[in-house]
Amino acid sequence: MEPKVAKTYYSRPEIQQALLRFAKEREIGVMFDGYFGKRPDVLENIYDIKKVVEKGVFSFHCSEERWTNPLLLGTEKNEEDRNKNRSGWDLILDLDGKAFEYSKIIGKIILDFLGELHIKSVSVKFSGNKGFHIAVPFEAFSSQIIGLGETRTFFPEAARKIASYIVYELRGKFSKALLEYEGSLEHIAEKYSIPIKDLICDDKDSLNFDYMKIIEVDTILISSRHLFRMPYSLNEKSGLASIPVKKEHLEHFERFLAKPEKVDPSKYGDFEFLAYKEEWGKDADVLLLKAYEDDYSDMISQSIHTLAKRNAEFVYEINEEVEMKDFPKTILYILDHNFEDGKKRALFVLLCYLYGIKWKSDTVKQLIEEWNGKQENALKQTYVRAQVTWFENSSKSIIPNYDNENYYKNIGIPEDVLVKDKKKFLKREMKNPLHYTHTFLAKKNSEKK
Repeated sequence: MEPKVAKTYYSRPEIQQALLRFAKEREIGVMFDGYFGKRPDVLENIYDIKKVVEKGVFSFHCSEERWTNPLLLGTEKNEEDRNKNRSGWDLILDLDGKAFEYSKIIGKIILDFLGELHIKSVSVKFSGNKGFHIAVPFEAFSSQIIGLGETRTFFPEAARKIASYIVYELRGKFSKALLEYEGSLEHIAEKYSIPIKDLICDDKDSLNFDYMKIIEVDTILISSRHLFRMPYSLNEKSGLASIPVKKEHLEHFERFLAKPEKVDPSKYGDFEFLAYKEEWGKDADVLLLKAYEDDYSDMISQSIHTLAKRNAEFVYEINEEVEMKDFPKTILYILDHNFEDGKKRALFVLLCYLYGIKWKSDTVKQLIEEWNGKQENALKQTYVRAQVTWFENSSKSIIPNYDNENYYKNIGIPEDVLVKDKKKFLKREMKNPLHYTHTFLAKKNSEKK
């Protein structure tokens, strides 16, 4: 996107006013040419917007959470302080696929599902490139849920549970619709040069089709202080604007409608993103309660590609120092290799392991930065930071088991490396890298005694 295009677009008073209206009570992040501005930041008046426009801003991003004072973020001493500052949060489902049509297909299925639950407080926004955001505003939830507490304190746990519940409930419909659209797994494999074995999973409810290889409904990025693209912000890659979409028109939406010169905020008043009407009541409570009642958040791992609880096990408390030379072969292999495909899954395994052995966050961040720097097509810093933030705040040690091929074999880890780890200790087979290290330390201490 040319800087002059962005400057012309953001200089329009109606665009500035639209951005300012949405920025209330939110942390703001502004993207310039390849880098983010300082955080935390806010937009309190038109002058704040004009100032970053003059500096050459490309895009505007904001928090899913609402804050009493966003500028206090980062000064909290503990989670209790952050909860006191959090005044609410919005549910944002981020759909992004290899093809724009996939996002429309999945989006329509989700909208129909929410409609069946009689939830009217749902809105849609085009992301500006190949995806959509489907949202439910905080006002659609009761402020207190009996037996759970104050809803404003539930983030990110409740949002993750809801997203996981929706994905798990609809995975069969997702798979069926995408297969019907493309015709066959063979066609998809040929179209995207994906080995057909990588498109197959053992989940019969999803027709044994790992649809998440071509479309993502992001659950892992639901984390505290995670930012999403604001309505009316431009997308750096496409040059298109992120605009509200009428729910009924999602199937027929075309990207050319988001060209900067076509965007007029006054046209979207009847279906503004995250709009709420009091007559709708607390219609999203049913979704929240179902998500807690049928809790699939443990069954859908915090990585996008895990579909069942068996794929990630809560394991093995490790309270001793672990040196890199004692890492399992699989972890050493990931650290030492470039991944053409599966970088996100490789990163997930690394973070599971490094936080599972309780390495200090600064050390983890440095190691991950070095690893990402080795990748020919490195992951975006915003993505990496979001993942690290989630693990920093997580109290559970989770990691996929070796028999989950999506996380090991299918990203290119050789079979002989896996066998060396699994068969390292002859009396029992190792389930995953944390199990390996737990057993290794126990054996080492036993030999010392």
